Amino acid sequence: MIDRVKRKKQNKTLPGPLLLALSLLLIFMWGCGSPRQYIRPDVDIRSIRKIAVLPLETLTTDEYAGEKIRGMVISELLTRGVDVIEPGEVTRVLRELKIRSLGGITIEDIRKIGKRLKVKAVMMGSVGAFGISRGITASYPEVSIQLMILDTSSGNIIWSAWNTAGGPSFWTRHFGTEGTTLSETAREVVKETVDALF
Repeated sequence: MIDRVKRKKQNKTLPGPLLLALSLLLIFMWGCGSPRQYIRPDVDIRSIRKIAVLPLETLTTDEYAGEKIRGMVISELLTRGVDVIEPGEVTRVLRELKIRSLGGITIEDIRKIGKRLKVKAVMMGSVGAFGISRGITASYPEVSIQLMILDTSSGNIIWSAWNTAGGPSFWTRHFGTEGTTLSETAREVVKETVDALF
């Protein structure tokens, strides 16, 4: 009798379907990430209602990746009620100020841009990855971006975020199914990053 009670206690394992469901949930949760970000504690980011989005540096082999992501960022900001300066106007001001490389931009340049465009903040950043990577058994999109907002009066970084998405999904790795497209992955990365801001 005692042996039977011990066996019943030892056999308290999760039923197969429940164990499978929990395993899949953990795999999907592990695959989901969120942007890593910094917010200057003495600034209310949500009070920024007008911004200029500068061209994004492209650190990938796709020379147009920066402009593709910039367009998505502008769309996301607009859907949240932020007034965005027209990109052509931003380009014109950069040319007038003879700013050729955003990697070497100075605080004085930021102040001049803010004054010319009548904005209290500018957004700049870079695209670190934008393309299709090839694994042993599957191809998958990878997109990585870094965005920051600078105060045009001080030149201080008041918000910065880095986010990446892509890679082979569980289904792609194990079953060869087709995952998301490069465009869908890019939109996901941009949306998550702008969501973190708001």
